[in-house]
Amino acid sequence: MKREQVIIIGGGMAGKLIAAAISPYFHHVQILEKDPQPENKSTVRKGVPQAHHIHALLHAGDHALERLFPGFQKDMVKRGSIKIDSLRDLAWFHHGVWKLRFKSGDTTLLQTRPLLETYVEERVNQIANITYTYGTKVQSFLLADDQAHVYGVEVLQENKIKTLIGDLVIDTSGSASFTQGWLEKQGQTVPEEKVDIGLCYATRKFTLPEPPDDFKIKIIYPNPGKETIGGTLSMVENNQCIVTLNGYLNSLNPAELKDVQGFINKTAMLPLPDIYQALQKGTSESETAIYQVPQIMWRHFERVNLPAG
Repeated sequence: MKREQVIIIGGGMAGKLIAAAISPYFHHVQILEKDPQPENKSTVRKGVPQAHHIHALLHAGDHALERLFPGFQKDMVKRGSIKIDSLRDLAWFHHGVWKLRFKSGDTTLLQTRPLLETYVEERVNQIANITYTYGTKVQSFLLADDQAHVYGVEVLQENKIKTLIGDLVIDTSGSASFTQGWLEKQGQTVPEEKVDIGLCYATRKFTLPEPPDDFKIKIIYPNPGKETIGGTLSMVENNQCIVTLNGYLNSLNPAELKDVQGFINKTAMLPLPDIYQALQKGTSESETAIYQVPQIMWRHFERVNLPAG
């Protein structure tokens, strides 16, 4: 028997895909996204700062999306995604050696995050019982008098406080989640583990005079212990490529990467000169996008006595 309503906090990829997966089991599925609706299909939402960087779909994600949205891969290729043989078309320099390349028959899709997420949202909106609402910030769970179960959420929408009732509430809001703070107000502590990594991603889009003929994506990894900066060049839609530098242990200074020449000069510090050489004849098509991850954190919600719902 179908339950009445599920509320999903966060309208990113996790929220969209969970909504599609559970829609057969509820009469209504409400996705609540705090960001305003993007201006167009290429706009990156404020709540997805990592969206400027490289997005390659690996097999599990590719297969899950195809299962949820039949025809997904074919549709994405029509829209511009680059379909590659996962091992033949990937040039990967790792721990000081090039990995062996051969025709595998397994495939991967390369594209920008906005292209991927826009398509997924369109497919989600085709599911009749899913409602996707922008500009709605969830502020708290509604806890029953018995303190044993959650029965909805309190939201801020158009400067008004509203309550929404649901049989189930799912939090997919990621690092912005209020769930930990809410639980602590109920007297529960969420155990955490932290590791300082000082990671910085820096990305620019480029157009090359000629696309590379021997690969579709090239990854140059740093050799741990000796090197801290890696880089990737990936072909994407519209005959462009995305170049992402990743530096660990605070080895990338965002200020040095803001202008195009500073960005290109930094690629010369990679373990191999391949990406630096490719960009000598390239044209930059974007500003430098920075995404920093000072530490990785594991919050152990499985050790907390969560209320039902």
